[in-house]
Amino acid sequence: MNYDVVVVGGGPSGIQAALSARIAYPDRTIALVRREEIALQIGALSHVLGSLGSLGESIFPDRFLTQRDIELIVGQVEGCQDSQLRLHDGRKVSYHKLILALGGRPEPLAVPGSDLPGVIEFTRDYDCLKRLGEALVSVRSVMLVGGGRTGVEITAELTRSGKEVTLVESKAHLLSGLVDPEFGQVIEDELIRIGATVITGYGVRAFAGRQSVLGADLADGRWVTADLVILAPPFRPATQLAEAMGLRVDPANGVIVDEYLRTSAPGIHAVGECAAARSFFATERQRTTLMSEAMAQARLAGSNLFTINVAKSYSGSLGSFSVKAGELVLGVTGLTELKAASLGLQCMVGLAETTDRHPPGISGANKVMVKLLFDRCSHHLVGAQVVGGESTGECVNMLAVMVQKKMTDMEIDTLQLGTHPLLTPSPLGYGVIAATVDAVRNWTPTERGLLVRPIAAASAATATPRKGRSDSAARSK
Repeated sequence: MNYDVVVVGGGPSGIQAALSARIAYPDRTIALVRREEIALQIGALSHVLGSLGSLGESIFPDRFLTQRDIELIVGQVEGCQDSQLRLHDGRKVSYHKLILALGGRPEPLAVPGSDLPGVIEFTRDYDCLKRLGEALVSVRSVMLVGGGRTGVEITAELTRSGKEVTLVESKAHLLSGLVDPEFGQVIEDELIRIGATVITGYGVRAFAGRQSVLGADLADGRWVTADLVILAPPFRPATQLAEAMGLRVDPANGVIVDEYLRTSAPGIHAVGECAAARSFFATERQRTTLMSEAMAQARLAGSNLFTINVAKSYSGSLGSFSVKAGELVLGVTGLTELKAASLGLQCMVGLAETTDRHPPGISGANKVMVKLLFDRCSHHLVGAQVVGGESTGECVNMLAVMVQKKMTDMEIDTLQLGTHPLLTPSPLGYGVIAATVDAVRNWTPTERGLLVRPIAAASAATATPRKGRSDSAARSK
């Protein structure tokens, strides 16, 4: 089997790379090789246990590829030599240009008892997720291990469905490393409000049970009962094939690529979770962990395989995402205050509270908290965190464009934005502009540390009697 372009990997970045290659090179032969019989829409997997209703809703239809004359080959790639891939069943696939979209694999959890029946790792495999869905039907109490994006959203989904859910995160706050602590706290408060129990600061010492898991001992000596345990660990780059091919690999971050996603071998690109691209703000390489980053890489790589059709290099990983927990949506783009400090950047911080409709008492209005970071020297916007209602997702997308275009505080302050009472914040208190004005007041680097008080005020808008409890509440008992 001989092709002009071969993409290895059936996840979103692989599919996007193949589609972009087809648009850029309509006369070339293109094939996509994936190991899974059924491809899933990875971005929706946290919701297959709740909002989506069934796992079938997350299946990516093969016709999106085949109708565009992209041949689909199902098989595990076991090796590569002389521009020829070797599959597990002996088939060989030759290529002129190769795109590796190998994805990631869960980081192993080295905890005794993790092999007990009833301890299931949340993966991107159809059969595993089907088994998890079946197991949830007959259980009452569920323990989630891992307070990242996936763990938070699964906790919210299962709690809403009536399960007794305990979320355990060994770090000090949820979404650690992704958001500033006060934003992790507001998500924790919201999970507790809807009925979950959240434990932070202590990891799992061991799972216990005989015929099936019964619960877990935590590092502080507490026991958590659970009929089912779901592991939601972070993913690490899948680089085994790239290493076997002799490509340059950063063991922690993935296959090393240049600004056009080219690897150390001619004719081979790498995109998505397996690629170690540079940060938008520094020369350091980092993991590609977000769909927004993977899609940008895949579009660029697929378009520039034989010729430079898009004379624009990958500008670096920005880190834009949204998480929904209960009634709250948290959105992030660019640097957090903690990350900026670790890079040595002196930033002005601006805060604002508003509602996403106006006047505030209008039906359906949600409180919104905006935190913006501006570089003190250039006055460029370098990061934003927003928590509020469902409009937060698009608000963060707008802010991501501002960061990428290196807009200054004065440029944002003088933006002309359309408003409507049923759709947007008031023009007198538009959160992004109000936070920018607040930052302008702080021309010197912030010395007030992480700004917890305003976030607490924003979350209080949705406060109701708590059904769950936090780690601090559990310790007091």
